[in-house]
Amino acid sequence: MVDLITYDYTMSFLQRILQKKKEQRREYTVIQLGDEELRLWEENLESDRDTRIEEFWVESIGISEDGFWTLVGRRHGILQLYDWKGSLHKLPPRPPAHTVTDILFRGNYLALLMPPSVIIYSITQKEKPSSWKLSKLSQEGMRASSGLDIRNGTLVFGVVGERLYLVTLGGEVSLRTLDYKESNMGEVKNVRFIDGNRLLLGGKEASSIYGIGGNLIKRLPYSGVFCLTDKMALFGDENQIVLYDLERYEEVGRIDIQVNPASVDISPDGRIAFVADAQENKLDVIDLRSISHVTTLEGLGYSLVKVSPDGGIYTCIRKEVEGSSFYYLAKFGSNLLDFYYPKERQRQFIKNAEKLYAQFQRKLQAVNSEEGVESMKEYRELLLSDAPIKRVRELISNAQEDIRRKKLHLFMENVKKKMENSTLTGDDVKHIEERIRHSEQGEKELLESLKDACMEHFEREIKSALERVRHALKDAHGSSTDEMESIDEIKQTKEMFINLPESMRLYANQELSRMVHERLLENLINTYRIVVSEERVVFGKEEFERFIGSKRRFLWKLSLEDRYLQDGQVYVRVFFEREDGILREPKRYINILRAQELQHPPKWIKNYLRHLNGLFSYQEYRLPLFVSYEETPWFVRNLEKFTSLIKEQLLYREGILILEGDAGVGKNFLVEVFSALTNRPLYIIPCNSKMEKEDLTYMYEFDPKRGTKKVYSDLVKALQTPGAIVYFDEINTLPPSLVKMFNPLFDYRRYLVLSSGEVIKAERDVILLGGMNPQNYLGVSELPQDIKSRADILYIDYPPFESDGSFYQPDEAIILKDQIKGLNDLSKEDFTYLWYYVVNGVKTERGASLLSSERERMVRLLFDLLSIANAIRKAYRAYQSQLSEEPVEFVFSIRDTIRCARRLEKFGSAKESVLSTIIPKISSPLEREIVKDIVDRTSGSF
Repeated sequence: MVDLITYDYTMSFLQRILQKKKEQRREYTVIQLGDEELRLWEENLESDRDTRIEEFWVESIGISEDGFWTLVGRRHGILQLYDWKGSLHKLPPRPPAHTVTDILFRGNYLALLMPPSVIIYSITQKEKPSSWKLSKLSQEGMRASSGLDIRNGTLVFGVVGERLYLVTLGGEVSLRTLDYKESNMGEVKNVRFIDGNRLLLGGKEASSIYGIGGNLIKRLPYSGVFCLTDKMALFGDENQIVLYDLERYEEVGRIDIQVNPASVDISPDGRIAFVADAQENKLDVIDLRSISHVTTLEGLGYSLVKVSPDGGIYTCIRKEVEGSSFYYLAKFGSNLLDFYYPKERQRQFIKNAEKLYAQFQRKLQAVNSEEGVESMKEYRELLLSDAPIKRVRELISNAQEDIRRKKLHLFMENVKKKMENSTLTGDDVKHIEERIRHSEQGEKELLESLKDACMEHFEREIKSALERVRHALKDAHGSSTDEMESIDEIKQTKEMFINLPESMRLYANQELSRMVHERLLENLINTYRIVVSEERVVFGKEEFERFIGSKRRFLWKLSLEDRYLQDGQVYVRVFFEREDGILREPKRYINILRAQELQHPPKWIKNYLRHLNGLFSYQEYRLPLFVSYEETPWFVRNLEKFTSLIKEQLLYREGILILEGDAGVGKNFLVEVFSALTNRPLYIIPCNSKMEKEDLTYMYEFDPKRGTKKVYSDLVKALQTPGAIVYFDEINTLPPSLVKMFNPLFDYRRYLVLSSGEVIKAERDVILLGGMNPQNYLGVSELPQDIKSRADILYIDYPPFESDGSFYQPDEAIILKDQIKGLNDLSKEDFTYLWYYVVNGVKTERGASLLSSERERMVRLLFDLLSIANAIRKAYRAYQSQLSEEPVEFVFSIRDTIRCARRLEKFGSAKESVLSTIIPKISSPLEREIVKDIVDRTSGSF
């Protein structure tokens, strides 16, 4: 950095020498003012990027009190802001306007009269226009027209209707009006404070002096343009300049001029006046000390002239080019400064500034933080020494440039250290981009290179973080996004990504999400499986032994029937009866015997009984039905939870597990699959509100041959069947009178007491289950507290669809795929990879290999179908839970989605398939229209 400063100082010295040589070659216009010479020379102004800017004439020019800023207002409200060197700057945003009639810098304010509004900027940092704060003065009926001035914190401007508004600036705003109709001067064109108590108003017909309270002091017979010194007013009209004493209220002189005055301005010392012509490029120079016309300058001075405190003269030049008028802004340097700043005083200013600048440069080398750069004492003193002297301003400008370079150097070093320490954040890149927007070309290239290095650093960080995540995911077995995101490496990576630049954050999070969901996909496929062996079944993470228990044994006994007499002997028919009521008649023997013979039964009867007790004494085993199922993660997860609760029931030998869910979600199917896979007999006990006790215990039947006999219900038989699953379907429809009967069965006692007093003890490995629809269903009441207190309740919902806000689950789609040609040949795993590829954007190699245009079309149709089904399900639940007043009572079951899927190919549209399948099932016209509207809004959402 030392080398940079030395280089800058050397360049500054060389620039001074070159500047002097250039000034020696400069062409001067010399104007003789008595014994003194006024020299003028043309200076450069930076060209505006808008090449058409000169097509709009210049309406007003305002110069700051220290000559640092010049603001030019053109037609259509276009503004050009120049600094003292002639460089263009950007003024903060402003309201749109068509004209800029007055511009005034005063103290800490910049005021612009842009009819019908007045715009005020509060200037906090003079060197930074971007920090200037804008406000707009507006009030109903207030339409600013012309005339603008500020003094002692009071703003005055003219409005339509021959009135002035006086506004107190800063703090609490107050507003006063001044009516000037009595002066008959016409619409005001110019307004100026004479002092704190008087105003000078210039109108079309005349001019007037008013007190600040609104009283007319003096009407003056002068119209046209004017300007003020401390005690004198200059009026310009009809090739004359009139000098008027504002203390004595009298005319003190008239000067004939060569131009038609449109604008007048006076040098800072009040000696020389410059008058711009209204129609031609002419500028008159007047010596106010001798009250005489000095000269007319041809080729400049069209319409406007403004003199800066540093001696610069701003004016306009009108030129006709190929039939079009162009208005070129021009700046002329002068030696006016010599008239009111003695040479010795100027040299002292320059000497003090150079001394401060040298001290500043030495101290700047030791500064090592951006915060300490601008707070340097030498720099603050250098700024305070500001004067409208070119060399002083150059030194201040050089110091500001040195600070800017130093801050840039420190900033870049700080960023590089952050890269080395891996503490770089996206905010640092924002700061770089902000500097790029406000930097010149050379620095911009350095910052662009630094930004590229930062982005490469972030790319390496992202790559490294994702690699760590990839290793961590290899051993991750989570089944949800929340589980995965609890992994330390993923949490650290997400925290790191927060600090990335916004442009990279989205990509990085997408990559992380893709990796997590790809692993989740593998886990879903590998974890949520059903594995069946001879000894056990694995449901996801839960194991359950297959039933191989012993069958129930019944004893046989001799039974006699059909007694009758023949030849004085009593004969009987011999049968054999098992304990469960099964009868068997002997085949190889004559089973009609004399009753007397049974006192000592024949040997064959004993043999027959022994044979029956040996071979036919076991209850016939009710084999589970074979059930075809889709091994979806949702289904396996339900079986996993189901199995866990069943194992607990068998371990403690108490309770009942009740499955709750909407009709058509697969409660019964879940039980049937469990029964089939675990090899357990299933007894379904259908419940309803009209059941009686006999339906659940036993009944008496009459046999003409055998008489009345007791027949036990399926429930009694099931409880006595080893390994049986007893499923009470729609258990919450049981009448209250029967509920108490089940209390001992559903708790630790595990028995059922019949009305006869007989106790039916459930086998040790019997499983008790129940199923019920939600309470809002017709004919369904709340589950009695007696049962609820003894039960575990497992809620079975529809297969999940929307997940994590942006991912969609394939569970129900896996169930439906077998109904669709082109997808039914895919395995569950293949379809899952294809679904994630098409729907969720998880771009796996396996998914890409399975993709075809036809498969993609059918997957999209399935997605559309499930979107509609889930939207209707949400509407149904919103209505049932009173979150919506739209009556949707139709339950879109899985059976319905299967029917719709079968018709997708036929209709080629999920919407048409749903409407043709579902709408006929809805009886209410209102509900039908609501469902149609849901279908219309949801279909085609992919």
